[in-house]
Amino acid sequence: MYFVFIITLLLVGLLAASAFVENKIPQSKVAFEVINPFSKWIGLVSMVLGLFWLLRTITYLGTMLKWAPVNTLIYIASLLLLIVLGFILAQSLLKQFSGKNEKIDGFVNKVVSKFKPMQEKLGLAAIATALLNLLLRIT
Repeated sequence: MYFVFIITLLLVGLLAASAFVENKIPQSKVAFEVINPFSKWIGLVSMVLGLFWLLRTITYLGTMLKWAPVNTLIYIASLLLLIVLGFILAQSLLKQFSGKNEKIDGFVNKVVSKFKPMQEKLGLAAIATALLNLLLRIT
């Protein structure tokens, strides 16, 4: 299950920082053309999974902090990145699902306007934390 988390975090990070990755690796444009139509749904699924994993982590937070404090803090930071980037990517779907509810639309607009300018940096941070989590997992 941990590798699903790492793959999801890496995928969301790549989608969020797709412009940066395309500039550095021109061959990746083909892959992003295939994945970009599904970015909204990937964002929604990653947001839901991130919330689920965060709630599950909070349940065992005391034990996790006792035995592996640095790993736990990195994992929580990764989960927060997963949730925020998923929220940014799934913005239009969340508005569509909310219907005409102005409270939900206002909340979505508020969160997205706060984090949208940092989307590329958050995406690169998600890629870095995914690789760091992978490194911590295999060692």
